[in-house]
Amino acid sequence: MTPSFSLRAAALLAALSLLSSAAMAGDPAPAAPDAKAPARKAWKVVYKTKIPAAPEGAKRLEAWIPTPFVDEVQGVCDLKVDASVPYELTKDDVTGNRFVHVLVENPKGEITVDWTAVVERSVDDGQGKGPVLDAYLKSDSLASIDGRAKKLADELLGSDSKDATRVKARLIYDHVLQSMTYDKETPGWGKGDFERTCDVGRGNCSDFVAKFVTISRAAGIPARWTSSISLAGDHMDCSACGYHCYAHFRDGDHWVPVDPSDARRIVAKDPRKAVWYFGHAESNNVILSVGRDLTLVPKQQAGPVNFLAGPYVEVDGKVVDVPSKNRTYGHEPVGGAAPPPAAPVPAPAAK
Repeated sequence: MTPSFSLRAAALLAALSLLSSAAMAGDPAPAAPDAKAPARKAWKVVYKTKIPAAPEGAKRLEAWIPTPFVDEVQGVCDLKVDASVPYELTKDDVTGNRFVHVLVENPKGEITVDWTAVVERSVDDGQGKGPVLDAYLKSDSLASIDGRAKKLADELLGSDSKDATRVKARLIYDHVLQSMTYDKETPGWGKGDFERTCDVGRGNCSDFVAKFVTISRAAGIPARWTSSISLAGDHMDCSACGYHCYAHFRDGDHWVPVDPSDARRIVAKDPRKAVWYFGHAESNNVILSVGRDLTLVPKQQAGPVNFLAGPYVEVDGKVVDVPSKNRTYGHEPVGGAAPPPAAPVPAPAAK
């Protein structure tokens, strides 16, 4: 199949327009993954969760609260948990995701689970080298790589493209910017539903990431979803209490970040920064988990979790919503020496 001229041309024109604007503004070339490591910054992060009281007669309440991810980009030390019930620290050895897990029999009243940690990270310019899971080339529950996604991938890249991975990913990225509008008003936003993003062309970071990841996988490029909390001021007062997601695609042995939703939000006033968001993610994005359709540790009862950036709660095996106002966080810079890049998280403990 030959690529659709109109769609591929639109992506190329969008890329050329961004590159031209960025060049006029003096945009530096993106750093290579193995270039001099970017400066690291450290923050003390406080994450607070209030789990609403279970209905009267409930037999079992179980909750998982994400704690910061650890890799070459982000290190964590001095993790401390303060909970109103016994807890344990767990980790999924497949994804690397980490949790505070609580299990309460015959729950009564509100439950609080807070953690603090010193998180050290840098601008992510592609230094992460984590594993490539099979899931990163497959469909997610709300995002099939067959049908529409495969057709888009072929139209953008050609079914037999020999272009370098980074070139392909850039065409997909520019297509997402060109075809999507940042919007949290149109119903259905925020779930990362790929078909909806194609039908409506509007949504928040979850919807932008779903479109980039799904088309990338359909093109044979491993791609993953990255859930974070943003310490940036323009994310602090959002409806999900600072939740922000972006994507990574695999290029060689590195995970390269892309942030299409933040790029779309600023492309008109700062095209250079929009270009920068291909291949970079801000140092103030504290990663909480990676992946979609997640299995937690210990395994939850109600099926895969779409993505995890806040508390996930089940009561008697059924999912219970925790209002966004019930999870809050704060942060402050840490002076003096920064913690080591990948300090171990404490072993499971009980209070």
